[in-house]
Amino acid sequence: MHRLRCSWVLSLWLVIGSAVQAAEPPLRVCLNDVPHPPWRMASPDGRIQRQGLDFLFLDRLAQRSGLAIEISLLPWKRCLADLKSGAQDAVLSLSYLAEREEFVVYPTRKGEPDTSMALRHNRYHWYAARPLSLRWDGEKLRGLPAGAVVGVQTGYSIGTVVRDLGFTVDEAARTTTANLEKLARGRVQVVALQAKEADEVLRHRPDLGRRIQRVEPVLQERAYYTAFTRSYWSQNPQRVLGLWRDVAAIRDSAEYRQAEAKALAQTPAAP
Repeated sequence: MHRLRCSWVLSLWLVIGSAVQAAEPPLRVCLNDVPHPPWRMASPDGRIQRQGLDFLFLDRLAQRSGLAIEISLLPWKRCLADLKSGAQDAVLSLSYLAEREEFVVYPTRKGEPDTSMALRHNRYHWYAARPLSLRWDGEKLRGLPAGAVVGVQTGYSIGTVVRDLGFTVDEAARTTTANLEKLARGRVQVVALQAKEADEVLRHRPDLGRRIQRVEPVLQERAYYTAFTRSYWSQNPQRVLGLWRDVAAIRDSAEYRQAEAKALAQTPAAP
């Protein structure tokens, strides 16, 4: 009878444990709602679809971690605001800025962001009108008129980098294409953009490609991380450490590398 009672109690605890696990809230992850091929693909009307490498990555992260993941597609500034307020738990593909450490936690090593745990890296370049009169030596950009304005995408970390170089920043345009169009119309004198996407736009838009040129050398290479809010980290430190390991494992998996290589080879420019 005692053995039967113990067995019943154990079964009850297993049922309760399963129910608690099932009732566990999903990991809330926000993504930028601006298409960024091949990571976030655009529909013919230019709006984002739930297709692309970011969605594949989060699907594999859910499978590997056993966590349900709730994805929110938001304007980038809204995504950052929701991370600050705790309305989201994490963000995929966030570059490092010291000021962001006030509300998110990055994977670190010896007190610095651990680039070995980054999801990916992107290179930024200056882009200017032809014929090119600018010179960039890796530290100073010369040849701009007084009061020149630099275009960047809304809320992107490169805006802080450009401001730190002493330039006035216009971050009203949310997309790469919109910034290049502003440059072509003379509304800004130079733009700072992720080269992979900007080069694709110029390749698919000869009207822009004939008028705009990439400036060498690279402006900056930035690493992009899966970052978690400080509140989520404080409540789930071991889980977050495990998720960062999962991120690195998925990134380096043969399946994801093959999907990434195929997607990059087939990537159209964002509208």
